[in-house]
Amino acid sequence: MIYGLGMLAQGITFDYAQLVITNEIARMIKEVVAGIKVDRDTLALEVIHAVGAAGEYVSHEHTYNRFRALASNNKLIFRGTRDTWEKDGSKDLTERAYEEALELYNNFKIKPLPGDVVSKMRDIVNEAEDHFSVELSDE
Repeated sequence: MIYGLGMLAQGITFDYAQLVITNEIARMIKEVVAGIKVDRDTLALEVIHAVGAAGEYVSHEHTYNRFRALASNNKLIFRGTRDTWEKDGSKDLTERAYEEALELYNNFKIKPLPGDVVSKMRDIVNEAEDHFSVELSDE
């Protein structure tokens, strides 16, 4: 479990940019912990046999077709050249995080829960109300 996303000052305060940054770090941790899939395709024994142990694999079609799936796709961490970074406005991590937080805040659309999920949640609340002899909701 990763705790404290977005928190600052021992959880006394919260920052949206910090939330976006720590969310990206948590996603990267999740990718690493998930490990690397090892199967016939990822081992690429046929490619190794065809290219040879000392061969060049980067331009091989097998590598090209799979490298994006394994590459870490970050929105905030810039991995380009300094020239490109400067041309793009020289924004640091915090600036990019605030921009991303505002983008999410202004454009996020909540997807409604499926009816069966809402119904199951209502059943749980109703059961809790009955069990504890309380009324938690108006429904």
